[in-house]
Amino acid sequence: MAKQNLKNIPQGNKISEQETNATKYIKFYEFLLFDPTYRELSEKAKLLYSYLRSKIPYFEFQTKANEQGIEGTKSYRDEEGFIYCIADNAELEYLLKASEPTVIRAKKDLEAFGLLLQDPVKNKTNRLYVLQPAEVANAWTHIDEIKKYRAEKEKANLEKRKQQKEKQHKAAEQPASSSNTGDLKNFSHGDLKNFSHGDLKNLSKIQSKHLKSNLSSKIQLNLSIYKEEIHNSKLPDSIKLALNDKKIDRLIYHNISVSDLFTNYELHKNSVNPGQYISALDFALAIKDKIKDFAKVMNQNINNQIKFANSTQNGAVNTGRKEMLPDFYLAQKEAAASEEEPTKADQQELSADDLTFLADLYKEGNPIEPGLLEQLVKSGYLKESDL
Repeated sequence: MAKQNLKNIPQGNKISEQETNATKYIKFYEFLLFDPTYRELSEKAKLLYSYLRSKIPYFEFQTKANEQGIEGTKSYRDEEGFIYCIADNAELEYLLKASEPTVIRAKKDLEAFGLLLQDPVKNKTNRLYVLQPAEVANAWTHIDEIKKYRAEKEKANLEKRKQQKEKQHKAAEQPASSSNTGDLKNFSHGDLKNFSHGDLKNLSKIQSKHLKSNLSSKIQLNLSIYKEEIHNSKLPDSIKLALNDKKIDRLIYHNISVSDLFTNYELHKNSVNPGQYISALDFALAIKDKIKDFAKVMNQNINNQIKFANSTQNGAVNTGRKEMLPDFYLAQKEAAASEEEPTKADQQELSADDLTFLADLYKEGNPIEPGLLEQLVKSGYLKESDL
């Protein structure tokens, strides 16, 4: 090369420590993959062998440096002149991301296949001698074996597809067990929103068990879709946890989507806390007839929650009897109640719903009459940790 052309050669780049680390590697020996004998080793044992064998040059370098009198080095040559490795179980557990029994088993596997020799040293880590394989096949047959395995796999897949087609063909030939079976195909995702868990009881009128099973599965799928949408929504975690199967079932019944719910919560989140919002939602979902205007119903319920919260700021809520409950609470409860007339005993005593409502109020920070507070604890609606 002419001397003047050397000036045109660009200068290379300096090698950083990161680049050095990125180019380091451990040699993995092919006989561990392809030799008929050694390919039977476990994957952990194969990786361990490659790692230990890669360490030999390091221990050899340390030994030669020590023999040359370099300080801070140590000899790893035994009495017979062979180089050994040192690696305790903790190091190997970290390397293999395995437990100590797994590491011990991998070393024993290597010993069984004649690839490792352990020399115990009292009160010290065992000396590890990585060994050359004693017998390696002259010619590996892995290419033919892979071709054979591929053909067997393809044959098995063909047989599987054939059985699936036969099964589908038989299913298509079977006559419908009921004229209602055809109706099942007409159910869309939207139609299923009109079904609640309670509606499933009415399916007993359908003669085909096959139809009932399929329809129930679709409704359960719809419930699962709601759960997934709630989980992925930006609703507060406390509201997500409060939306159990029963509440989701009522959302489906009233045709209230998760998007509708989130939009409504965003509208009121600065006026009430999540607990108050859930309480207002409970009143809405308990309404017997399907809600025509969800936003309007929730707006009324939210206002009632705010009024009640304001009324309790100036003193404890005296709720020893039903007559002492807030008017809006009683009005909402009547709207959500069934057609059955309450008994005289119901009018005199607080129901489970009343106690639940009052317990929620207390948990939200509202003061409660001491006598009623004791009743809530004894009845199990409040725990001592809530006080």
